[in-house]
Amino acid sequence: MGLKSWYSEILERARQGLEKPSPYGSDVDVVPYLEYTARKEPKLDEERAREVGVDFSARAVYMQVDQAYFKYLSKIPGIEVKSVEDFVEENPDEAKEYLWKLVDPAQDKYTAVAALKGRGGFFIRVKENTRVEEPIMTCMFMSVGGLQAPHNVVVLEKNAQATIFTGCTIAPESFGLHAAVSEFYVGEGAELRYVMVHSWNRVTHVRPRTAVQVLRDGKYVSYYVNMSRVKTLQAYPVTMLGENAYGFSASILLGLGDSEQDVGSAAILSGGGSRAELVSRIIGRDESKIVARAKITANSKERTKGHIECRGLLLSEKAVIRTIPELESLSPEAELTHEAAIGKLSEDEVNYLVSRGFKREEAVGILVRGFISIDVKGLPPRVKSHIETLERVVAERAL
Repeated sequence: MGLKSWYSEILERARQGLEKPSPYGSDVDVVPYLEYTARKEPKLDEERAREVGVDFSARAVYMQVDQAYFKYLSKIPGIEVKSVEDFVEENPDEAKEYLWKLVDPAQDKYTAVAALKGRGGFFIRVKENTRVEEPIMTCMFMSVGGLQAPHNVVVLEKNAQATIFTGCTIAPESFGLHAAVSEFYVGEGAELRYVMVHSWNRVTHVRPRTAVQVLRDGKYVSYYVNMSRVKTLQAYPVTMLGENAYGFSASILLGLGDSEQDVGSAAILSGGGSRAELVSRIIGRDESKIVARAKITANSKERTKGHIECRGLLLSEKAVIRTIPELESLSPEAELTHEAAIGKLSEDEVNYLVSRGFKREEAVGILVRGFISIDVKGLPPRVKSHIETLERVVAERAL
């Protein structure tokens, strides 16, 4: 099939999903964002980008503003970074093997809009046996508002190892719909560490769609944090694990104002010996509503293992947190467990810290930081240090 025919099929498939809402979270009318006309030129706000961890000195980088390109390059041997459009143009046959293979363009109206109206997104390839500690830096910034719907593709070839850091944010006065599609391919014996930081505003709707394929002996470690107010946020990334593959997903969700968030993650244990851990920390403040989902499905007839840990902390009498852990096994060889808890700060612990000389606000901050701290194994020291900074910022904004 030629590239033109393949692309026509993708578009036709996408049209079938235009009226289909997501089964989770609030529905959003996408038409106003498609018709939005910007009144100014797109411009990257470097200060806001740095707030979500973007390092402009990185040797491998992809920056995108709205639906326009800003910058991409790679000075690291063995790592290829380009826009997804350039990748398709230069490698049409290969593009058909990676784009829209893990995510269905008709999954819902947001994937449909991304296929029909989206522009940009990164293609990152880490070549066989290439192993780097310094992160590959990517940024999605919304400047003038409207629709931002990039399509991101990451390919780690056999025995490759890399860390990708993505910061997504928006100008304070802009309104927009962010509907990114991401497809990640982790090859045999490869390891991808993926960190994504979101900082939106009170009128933004966010609908990322992500799917990950991990082949035999591969590893996928992800860390996600929403650190600001958002109007609505809905995401449910799915990781498919092959033989002896391992997946770890950590999420930190901060609910502020009247935001509505429905965020989860799923792991499918398809290969014998595969393992998955899904961990989340949720903080509900003000009148926010948060639903935290997690599901592990064991499909393999051989031994597999999975664990879900979901903890919520209510800091307001009007906030609502709901946890939905799910386990599904098609084999008696699977060992699946979960634990979920929602509560408030212990006054005894607060009073103890106050008795040790801390002010009450400081004591609460210490306890909140302890609550959201997650030990994510395998991250480079540089990335771990930045995550610790992010956790401090989240704790401060939660007070």
